[in-house]
Amino acid sequence: MTETNVLPWVEVNEMMDDEYRQLVVAEALGHYPKASPELNKFALDILKKTIQVNGFRSFQSIPPHMAKIQVVKEFKVNDLVAAAVICLWAEKQHELIESLAKAARDANIPVPETWGWQQARYGFVQGEDTPEFDQLATDLSAQKSKPESDHYLLAALWLSHSLHEK
Repeated sequence: MTETNVLPWVEVNEMMDDEYRQLVVAEALGHYPKASPELNKFALDILKKTIQVNGFRSFQSIPPHMAKIQVVKEFKVNDLVAAAVICLWAEKQHELIESLAKAARDANIPVPETWGWQQARYGFVQGEDTPEFDQLATDLSAQKSKPESDHYLLAALWLSHSLHEK
């Protein structure tokens, strides 16, 4: 079997429009205070180091609307910020991701029972490397309206690397 090319999360920007990118960042930032302790620490460490706004001492003191603008900018260029945002988004969207994983398992696509941010933070695999799974996600997303259809496609990217883990 050939080596699978795992792309860093910053590359997902090529597949997003600005409106959806802003939604993902907003969902991630809204979730981080409620995130699991390990994910909260992972994301907050990255955001504290990366996101600075003049007049505010720490990331946590930046008003949410101002933080979102800066995080969206960094999400486009900084792989650590992109990984943190996607991990937060995925934890918030765990029910949708689990429904996609179940549909994949029902279709005999070997999605593991457990796949968390610790493994997924490293990136994703493009659809041509997971054709059956990519087709399943495309078919499911076609039955939804935006932004849920986009969520299904992002969930597929979230799970894509898991198909190549041994």
